[in-house]
Amino acid sequence: MTSSRRVPLSLRAPASLLRRAVARVRSDLREDPYLPYLLVLAVVLCGFWIHHRVPNFATRDEKSRILDVLVAYGRVIDDPSLASLREGVAWSRVPFGATVHLYAVVLAPVVLAAWVLGDLGALADLGVPSDAFGFYAAWQALPEWLWTASILLVRLTNVAFAVGAVYLTYRIGAAAHGRPAGRLAALLLTLTFGFLTIAHEGGEDMPALWFVLLAVYLSLRYVQTDDRALVVLAGAAGGIAIAFKLTAAPVVLVVGAAYVLRARHVAASGGDWRGALWRPRLFAGGALAGVVCIVLGFPTALVGEVGLVIDRIFAGSTARASHTTGPTAPIWWWFLRGYLSGLSLPLLLAGLVGTLASIASLRTRREGVDATMVVLTALFGYLVLFAGWHDFRVHHLLPTFPLIALLVADRLLALREARPPIARPLVAVLLLATGLYAGVGVAGYADMPRDNAEDWLTQEAGPDDTVETYRVDFQDTAVPYGMRVNHVGLSEDEAVHCPTYIQLGYRDLLFLKEGTYYRNGGYTGAYVEDLLGGETNYEIAAEFGPRPPGFVPERATPGSATDLLRYGVVPQTDQYADEQELRANQYTLILERTGECESTRNPPL
Repeated sequence: MTSSRRVPLSLRAPASLLRRAVARVRSDLREDPYLPYLLVLAVVLCGFWIHHRVPNFATRDEKSRILDVLVAYGRVIDDPSLASLREGVAWSRVPFGATVHLYAVVLAPVVLAAWVLGDLGALADLGVPSDAFGFYAAWQALPEWLWTASILLVRLTNVAFAVGAVYLTYRIGAAAHGRPAGRLAALLLTLTFGFLTIAHEGGEDMPALWFVLLAVYLSLRYVQTDDRALVVLAGAAGGIAIAFKLTAAPVVLVVGAAYVLRARHVAASGGDWRGALWRPRLFAGGALAGVVCIVLGFPTALVGEVGLVIDRIFAGSTARASHTTGPTAPIWWWFLRGYLSGLSLPLLLAGLVGTLASIASLRTRREGVDATMVVLTALFGYLVLFAGWHDFRVHHLLPTFPLIALLVADRLLALREARPPIARPLVAVLLLATGLYAGVGVAGYADMPRDNAEDWLTQEAGPDDTVETYRVDFQDTAVPYGMRVNHVGLSEDEAVHCPTYIQLGYRDLLFLKEGTYYRNGGYTGAYVEDLLGGETNYEIAAEFGPRPPGFVPERATPGSATDLLRYGVVPQTDQYADEQELRANQYTLILERTGECESTRNPPL
């Protein structure tokens, strides 16, 4: 006799879980004719001009995550031993956890190709790279093809996670409010420019987002179905998200909220809510799954460097909240700045109204309340987390973008049912405005000033020419691969006294602006003024990108809300610190020496 009793999810094999997930995706693609087109749109927008800056890097973090893995490979290739593996893993700029695991797998084909092509020796010779000029020597030490392949593979991996995030947003919306809500939420996320910019770089943000959304979905399904194994799986997904990025910590609140909401759901149905709430083994199982995934997610833990893990989790997480990487301003200004440039003004307004309307609807709605509360818990968890920081970037706000999209989609469809003549044109205008903002922003990748400046130097500079730059990281410059560079890491004896070219960028021009966060001395500002004013034997040879008025950058005044309005209307506005530098930050000016070398020349290197 065959039992009809359902086998608990926790007892099913991983292969069975994977088959169920694949079946769910296939079912969605088959039953919703719009979903395939939506995912194709996500692929196109996330992957458009994905090769920007290659073989250079989009951000410092992208460079660090890739270099961390290649150094670990190089140490093991040079000396195949556990000691070398420990050294290579522990070397990383910061023990960033699960990105090392992920990109070690992603870059394995590159290492295999290096073996086939006879370039393994270059990886072995990396050793412990010098950090001068942002590890420029290590960049030059490896073949150009290896960097090109590595960066593209890592970015394509992030595109895959981004498209997966669009699908999970759809799945959450469909499970909570039906397929139309899922479609609209996924479309709004796809048209969110801040989301698209993070998809254009390698890092931990997009993989962390995917696991956060997976935890949200599993938590919601537990509330709806009471399948207890989903709590354990949600805890594991949340743990992996935290292993990728510690700021994913609010996902813990989501799993906890689902635990409580299930008891509330049982009580509303007349069941034993105390029994639903008192499930210590289930609670402990979800927590244990999360902790195990966090610990195993840090490769430093696996090689015995437990101290680095403890330092990262406890010291590193608190240090970033107070670390000054931008000007001092009220925290509301940073929220406004990040959301205007990440969402656009129309979507930000829709997000504010949608969030407030969702809160107000909790007392009157009967259906979908649990789902709304799960999403609101996640959203407010992130807002409270960042409210205590000194400053933050668009990529920190990334996990809130799909949550906002879900709330907006739900309330717009509710409005469509109640007031169709108002809702339909409102939805159309919102999609048109956000789509235009995102489309113009993504199209800008095809014409980036630094890429154009690198092409110019590649064509115009001779093999023995040197370009001088005053940045501390080469990804902040337009330097072709293989070109000789005067930079801050060189001694006086190593530098070329009078290089052929001098390069100035947006950040260098900030020395001309009074009161700027980056201004750090009158001599540097006077030197830049002399270069631009023709007081030296260098003259402007080429410019790339829109020149700031009078060469003085115009940035929003810290604390001024009105100065930020253009950020929500014009995409690719200026950023701070570790954000991708888009068109506004990439203005590049190249000066060429036109006279004899001056013996008194004294640049502020």
